[in-house]
Amino acid sequence: MAAPLLVPPGPDSFKKFTKETLANIEKRIAEEKKKKPPKTDSSHRDDESNKPSPNSDLEAGRSLPFIYGDIPAGLVAVPLEDMDPFYLNKKDKGHPT
Repeated sequence: MAAPLLVPPGPDSFKKFTKETLANIEKRIAEEKKKKPPKTDSSHRDDESNKPSPNSDLEAGRSLPFIYGDIPAGLVAVPLEDMDPFYLNKKDKGHPT
């Protein structure tokens, strides 16, 4: 599967979270599970040190970086897709499923 195209920061980064959004996340999770080889203890340790991490600038409770601009009025208080690429294949923050 090709890497999904990431939208550059800005007002176009804000997208409603929909049933299709959830279906796409579940599809990416299933595809990732299919291609992962079984892990051994030594490969698990290597994976931990090379593991990607969430973008601290997009952490919950922090102000949104200025490069994203203001949230469009129609999307205030609406569930949005996560802008952090770390969560592209996660249904629950911090926990792959």
